[in-house]
Amino acid sequence: MKSDKGFYAGIDSGGTKCEVLLADSQLRIISSGKYKSTHYSVAGARKFSNDVAQCILREMRKARRNLSDCIRICVGAAGAREGSDRNAISSALTSLTGVRTKVTTDAMTALAGSFGGGEGAILISGTGSVLYGLANGKLYRVGGWGRMIGDEGSGFWIGRRALNLISREYDEKKNGSGISVLSRSISKEFSINRSNINSHIFRKDFAIQSIAPVVLQSAANGCSLSKRIIDEAVDGLMWHIETFIRISRVKSQFELAFTGSIIENDNLLSKKLKNRIRKTGLMKVVKRMNSPAFGAVLIAAGKFRERKIL
Repeated sequence: MKSDKGFYAGIDSGGTKCEVLLADSQLRIISSGKYKSTHYSVAGARKFSNDVAQCILREMRKARRNLSDCIRICVGAAGAREGSDRNAISSALTSLTGVRTKVTTDAMTALAGSFGGGEGAILISGTGSVLYGLANGKLYRVGGWGRMIGDEGSGFWIGRRALNLISREYDEKKNGSGISVLSRSISKEFSINRSNINSHIFRKDFAIQSIAPVVLQSAANGCSLSKRIIDEAVDGLMWHIETFIRISRVKSQFELAFTGSIIENDNLLSKKLKNRIRKTGLMKVVKRMNSPAFGAVLIAAGKFRERKIL
């Protein structure tokens, strides 16, 4: 039996950071911290679990809390798409901490946090892209099939499309005249050019999504090629939204929150996307109520019930 000092631990572990949030039994925040993250799809269950456990322990020491008082842990893990993945992490973390641990996707914790456990939809566009929506008591997912076959409008998708189009430029403009702002910007930022593009991308474990900010900036600077990519990315993200509207049959003014580095920030893409959403007349873009880490706390405390995904 836990003492009256009992608390919950909610964790949002993505590709770049692991956020740990501790909340008491009344869901009042005790402490929070951000740590370097290990991506599950790269590290595997054992190393990922070890790293997350260390983040949890560090935050508890900072808050002067004892692991024995932790009621339950919930982790939203990027890349843990399959139930077998989540079960492996849950088993490992429970063994490492001695605390019952629920593991779900980072999208689920983001959905729970964004609407305080209530209905709404989240559109995620960071390295990957996916939409989750809770409507009329049913949970829907659109997209999230991974960078090899989907993730339209994501950072990876934008970076890959940029590489596709500048490689075409290498063929079409062999004399170098009329080369795009995007091509010059990528060359300046990453030292990528016609002679070394293949070695950069295929031999150096290059993070293709890191090109996305260059595309966004080039588009803001008037680059027509970058604007084309942004428009295509908006089309891809709108496909997620329009598909959700169709399959869920949502009513007017259903709330949608953005999350992820590509659309959370104020840029040309997010502005165009919001304008397209506004024209549907069915969706209203709102700010998230809480962070994904707090969403994990809500799940740990049983305040958000996961459902079968349609």
